[in-house]
Amino acid sequence: MTHALVEAGAQVVVVDRMVDGHGGDRRNLVGLDVDLLECDIGDPAVADGLADVDVIFNVAGQVSHTASMRDPIRDLQLNALSHAAFLETVRRVNPGARVVHTSTRQVYGRAKGERVDETQHAAPVDVNGVAKWAGEQLHLVYHQAYGIASTCLRLTNVYGPRQRLTSDELGFLPVFFRRALTGDAIQLFGDGSQRRDVLHVDDVVSALFAATDPGVAGEVLNVGGPRDHTLVEIARLITSLAGSGNAPVVVPWPQEHRAIDIGSFHTDGSKIEAALGWSASIDLEQGVGSTLAFYRERPWYLSST
Repeated sequence: MTHALVEAGAQVVVVDRMVDGHGGDRRNLVGLDVDLLECDIGDPAVADGLADVDVIFNVAGQVSHTASMRDPIRDLQLNALSHAAFLETVRRVNPGARVVHTSTRQVYGRAKGERVDETQHAAPVDVNGVAKWAGEQLHLVYHQAYGIASTCLRLTNVYGPRQRLTSDELGFLPVFFRRALTGDAIQLFGDGSQRRDVLHVDDVVSALFAATDPGVAGEVLNVGGPRDHTLVEIARLITSLAGSGNAPVVVPWPQEHRAIDIGSFHTDGSKIEAALGWSASIDLEQGVGSTLAFYRERPWYLSST
């Protein structure tokens, strides 16, 4: 998002606590003319960076589902309480700013039908889903009570350049890419028949830009991929395009994953398409190919240092 904003000519302030084990890395900002505030979004110091901005893209959050179950208090702190403090700062110093907040399809829990739209009630199966739901609802409360024009986007599984690849807990897609690029076989839990729609980060960026439209202030919008695939199909495509030569293998479910698995999930994005004319445009083969090329040119993403 930061790269796209700079390319569009915006003056950008980045707030990132650079939490260990997450995606924040100063190397992602090399060459960009931005101001960096290295702190939690709930820190009072954020006020200095918010005072004069027109648009706030609040994409901060802890995304590991399993980590949220091992340390629920930390997850609630990062995904809910910090956002409450952040919104209080916005209310105090810049209540006229436009806010776009990224939530997650995890708030729905298990799908109740073939495609999940915004009318399905939230029923998260893990603490991360609960905390992210709380974070988005806080944004909507501040919209209704204080007039802070906020829109919440529920993103499906995201992949693409600048993800952290060296963790096994930040989603299955970066793990798939890492294993394919290092020549290791991709491991699939169970039989790999679970279906997911996946979303290239460039499509996420275009959705974030589109959601600044004042007509969707106060709304929750699904942001999904163009179609769904089984995890086997996704793994085989990544392996094939990476040329690693190792076919995906199935392994037994780890209990901590099985307990919070949501099964198959396919996002219904008809609401955002009707409201903003937005739909994902990058198909899986195109997105996987460009993502592999990005990481091959930047091997440091495969290192833990």
